[in-house]
Amino acid sequence: MQPLPRQSIRNLGVRGLIRQQSVDDSLIPDEALTEIINMHCDRIGAVQSRPGLTAIGATVSTTNPCIGLHNEGSSSAIAVFVASGSATIYQRQGASWAQIGKGVGSGALRFVDFAQRTLMFGGSENSMQVFSGSNFSTNSGNPINPDDMWYVNGTGVGAYARPQYGEVYKSRIYLTGDTNYVPFGSRLWFSSVISSSGIITWSPQTDYVDINPSDGENFTGLKRFSLELLCFKPNYIYRFRTSGVDPDPLIRVGTRSQESVIEGKRGLYFHHDTGFYRYSGGYPEEISRPIDDIVKAITFGNYDDVAGWKDGDHIYWSIGSVTVAEAKQSVTYTSCVVRFTESSEVWTVYSYPTTINRGMPFVTGTSKSIMVGLNTGVMAEFNKGNADLGESIKFRAITKWYEWGGIENQKEIQQMIAIAEKGQGMQLMYQTDDYTDWVTISPSLDKLLTYYDKNSKKFHRIRFKLTGSSTNEPPVFLGIEIPQISGEFVKNG
Repeated sequence: MQPLPRQSIRNLGVRGLIRQQSVDDSLIPDEALTEIINMHCDRIGAVQSRPGLTAIGATVSTTNPCIGLHNEGSSSAIAVFVASGSATIYQRQGASWAQIGKGVGSGALRFVDFAQRTLMFGGSENSMQVFSGSNFSTNSGNPINPDDMWYVNGTGVGAYARPQYGEVYKSRIYLTGDTNYVPFGSRLWFSSVISSSGIITWSPQTDYVDINPSDGENFTGLKRFSLELLCFKPNYIYRFRTSGVDPDPLIRVGTRSQESVIEGKRGLYFHHDTGFYRYSGGYPEEISRPIDDIVKAITFGNYDDVAGWKDGDHIYWSIGSVTVAEAKQSVTYTSCVVRFTESSEVWTVYSYPTTINRGMPFVTGTSKSIMVGLNTGVMAEFNKGNADLGESIKFRAITKWYEWGGIENQKEIQQMIAIAEKGQGMQLMYQTDDYTDWVTISPSLDKLLTYYDKNSKKFHRIRFKLTGSSTNEPPVFLGIEIPQISGEFVKNG
């Protein structure tokens, strides 16, 4: 066998996660990884385990899922959990959560702030309600006047509008999503412009616009973006301006989940049945092709529940548990969160012991953090600590296939060096040629440089897997150096 040039596997994660199911092996760049679970690439050229989840106080609502979350301001927050078909509203008061409301149905609840008030929409039984400082009510009077949202339909039946979605746009409140009567699922109500004294009024019998009810879909979200109010349906987006609205959808992708719509630094991001998209004023751009098999593994029943949040440079979406096909077996990512980094446009995947239902930035007088509501009645701080509610964080990363000297040549590694910081608990493995079993390389990575002598089988191609579990300071993997490798051309037979 003849010596081959030194090989260096460094700068891993610069290109983030690119799934082999989405891109042919030969096109995957050296700086990409084909699997990243519970690791990130924020330190350029390195891969390290992610931060954890830390509970905020005691369990709020035992074993019940979170269906609403809002930063009410003044170091306070509002969280909604549903049990036995009925939602219960809690407010963060100091270090504890206090119940401030109950019995508003079991559907998702949403919030907007306007005129120094917090408005609530949604729920299977809920009309618009206003937070008084201690509770929510439809009968709060000025300045929001929710009692004015009484309409009479075409059959002479009167009722309060029960919108699912609300947004503030050009000094008005816009409401939609009431599916009780046709065409209310496509009706967009709007308030008066706020007065000089801070009061708005409603005229629901006249102040509305029906946006293409003939398209066969109901509204699923509202979001103000730039100078437009975007009106989402499952497969369409209509752009509303005070001067008019698209008569037909120019944008033929939409969303089933209002909670998936997140404004970032480079545009508006959202989930559609076909993937994750970014809208920046033109036609939406699909951004999720590198993780296409994971996105397509989201179960249809979870489309309505895809929920997003952001922190600085990153957009996160909770997508539920997904199962994807691998070479020899399927792999399930439980309670999965996918993360998109705006500046580098790379993806990674997180997995948690329980599902994150909602997330939001939470600002206090002295700090800013991400608060998340879990499926188990717990409120937690996201990316906080080195464990997930006391459980160790299990992580792994898999490289692309390497074919040094050409795939036709048979190779053998004579010497290899793994580089890691705080690598206690990290284990390196390799796999060769036709998806053979993973081979563990001893010892584990417990120092900056770990040396291995003639540890590999002969191979045509090889890839590496990093695994580990930690409750300590996140370990960092910096790469592999292969000073000595030999190869020879071998014909079959």
